[in-house]
Amino acid sequence: MKQSQVFLSSEFFLRRFVSYISFQRPLIEVGCGDGRISKFINPDLCIEIDEEFKAQLKKYNLVISDASYLPALRGEIVASLPYYITRDFMHQLSELDVGKATLILQKDFIDKILNYTNSISLILNYYFIIERKEVIPPNAFSPVPKVYSVIVLFNRQRRYDENISNILECIGNYRNKTLRRAASLCNLESQSEIHVGEFKPWQVRQLLSLIKSKYA
Repeated sequence: MKQSQVFLSSEFFLRRFVSYISFQRPLIEVGCGDGRISKFINPDLCIEIDEEFKAQLKKYNLVISDASYLPALRGEIVASLPYYITRDFMHQLSELDVGKATLILQKDFIDKILNYTNSISLILNYYFIIERKEVIPPNAFSPVPKVYSVIVLFNRQRRYDENISNILECIGNYRNKTLRRAASLCNLESQSEIHVGEFKPWQVRQLLSLIKSKYA
């Protein structure tokens, strides 16, 4: 998947972004671009799809690949993500053992992750403590996008569990149905008449506890 080239150009927001990085090792930067973040953080591994940046990135253990390839078993991921790959990237992130991800995401996306209940918001809130930091205006990027962005920290609180993820993936598709009905459609059981969409994403453990007590 080709990553669009939209770079954070504001020195102020660059330094704010870097200030939230914990430098857990290995430190993996995804979508390094022309290296304007890389020069501040000196990543152990740099993943970039565009070969035109080889010269700028060669000292950062460059891997020419797209964001669907994350060779990470631990450490921290740093990225300013192209908006069109965000959902797939976040699904992949939930399955890794990395302790933290320090990201720049589209503001609308993170607003939904924190406030709107669906499959991806339930999954991310189950696996991570999510901290929303500064909002970044469009004019802080080059070229200027049409949307606002935000710095977000994802601190892992649970290891990946395929069974739990499958449950949340299915239940989250039925936000307008009662939990009892949604569970039935997912070959599960629940007695709750609360609609799935009435749960806030951060109430994911409460939702799971009403399906089967062993997932509480």
